[in-house]
Amino acid sequence: MMKMDKISPLAAPPGHSLTGEPGRWPWEQPPRYTDPNDAIDHVINRLESSGDIEDLIKMMLAGVTVEELVSQISFKGFMAGAFTPDVAELIKPALAIYLVGSAEEVGVDAELFLNDPEDEESDVTDRRFFEIMKKRNPILYADMIEEMNRTQRMGSKPEVADQSPVELSFLNSKGE
Repeated sequence: MMKMDKISPLAAPPGHSLTGEPGRWPWEQPPRYTDPNDAIDHVINRLESSGDIEDLIKMMLAGVTVEELVSQISFKGFMAGAFTPDVAELIKPALAIYLVGSAEEVGVDAELFLNDPEDEESDVTDRRFFEIMKKRNPILYADMIEEMNRTQRMGSKPEVADQSPVELSFLNSKGE
């Protein structure tokens, strides 16, 4: 069964971060790079000098998309206080080109985007729905298949909810 996120009773209330001392986090300080050209130079130099580019190429070989890597790198730079969120967005195309070029140099065919063109079909049939679920949420898919198999083994038909129209109101939001 799929686990749902719940609000913990010990979670901080909304607005709690506004009550802390300003300037406590790196992103609350002035950024080190305000020019996107300087920011991209910093990121590329850091990737090459630390050897992290090899790890990123391995991740692309494993199927992690360039889009996912670029988003993580730019977010990490913002969190570290290297640049602002708008500069992070502006450097994404240049960073993607750099990563694709680095992958091609060693013969890795990098996947650019997470979305499959098939996933963006306007009419989602049941078959397409289950194909997407199998790929994106395999645990729920396996649970559903197991339940359908169990129902079939027991020789009963799956229960279908009554399809009669129900008037909704604020007192009866679930249609009961």
